[in-house]
Amino acid sequence: MQTLQQALLEPGKLFASARLDRGAAQLGFAVLNTSVFWALGQLLERPLLMGQRDQLRRILEGMSGNPDVAPVVQRLLEAQLQAGSPSWVVALALLTPVFTFLLLYVNAALTHGIAVILGQAKRGFPATFAACAYACAPLALLAVPACGSIVGLIWLVALTAVGMKVTHRISTTGAAASVLAPYFVLCCLMLAAFGTLTLALRRAVGQP
Repeated sequence: MQTLQQALLEPGKLFASARLDRGAAQLGFAVLNTSVFWALGQLLERPLLMGQRDQLRRILEGMSGNPDVAPVVQRLLEAQLQAGSPSWVVALALLTPVFTFLLLYVNAALTHGIAVILGQAKRGFPATFAACAYACAPLALLAVPACGSIVGLIWLVALTAVGMKVTHRISTTGAAASVLAPYFVLCCLMLAAFGTLTLALRRAVGQP
């Protein structure tokens, strides 16, 4: 909790004192912080979304046996309904530490790779990993239903840039470029995937 408080309120001080030989502890902080607050957010969000799930269930019941509705649309709605089931939430809660572990290393690797290309990786991968791990602190906002996850992710990106600047002792511009470049590529890939999915759905329902 002290690390979380310092990461959110005094990030410069935390990153300046971050030890580069404490990767395991930094990993543990990121995994524990993300897992606990995500699980708490799911518990708080379930009562708020109960009406939405009931409405979705009624829509699916009205679609059953309707030949004018494409099967792919029904499957998408069924998947969305199942995603809110207790068993699905429990399964995701158990897998959250694994996802956090993998995503943290992928994020650190991509950020460090861009930093190397830009000549900004002054102190090696451990410095990048420390920046990315402590930058997971704003994911405590996952406990806030609705907008918490969006604010937390934006804050995470900003905090990662602060961490890169302090741990590698580089300029603000270099840190921002190292952090934002992977997200720019990710956004491009997501837009391409969304366009492909939209085209597939239009073809499935018979629209030009």
